[in-house]
Amino acid sequence: MAHSLHLLTALKHRFARRPAPQPAPPSPVQQLAHQYTGKYAFLDEQTNKTHQLIVGPSLEIQIDGRTLPGQVTGITLERLTFLDHYGYQLIIATTAAGPTTVYDEAEDTTYQIIQPTPDAQ
Repeated sequence: MAHSLHLLTALKHRFARRPAPQPAPPSPVQQLAHQYTGKYAFLDEQTNKTHQLIVGPSLEIQIDGRTLPGQVTGITLERLTFLDHYGYQLIIATTAAGPTTVYDEAEDTTYQIIQPTPDAQ
């Protein structure tokens, strides 16, 4: 009985000293996603209306407060490609300084990201 108690005590102390597990480092996609995440604006010169574009940390995309149904089909250091539920691509181009343009295949138009973005705080 004393031997069992000694074994349990030894195991308890051994596991108690084990450091807490470290969180896994971000995956390459998560690192790339961080480059696109944020609140941006672009101007539609046809209507002279400024639209708000939000890219969430999980790469969900909102335009003017509405989440676009669809999915990311590609992500690189230069661009994020999103395919909407109608089959049209939305392509966000970026540089090290952040997103620069948004191409909307449905409209066949490229919009410049406005810098600095209004209401980005």
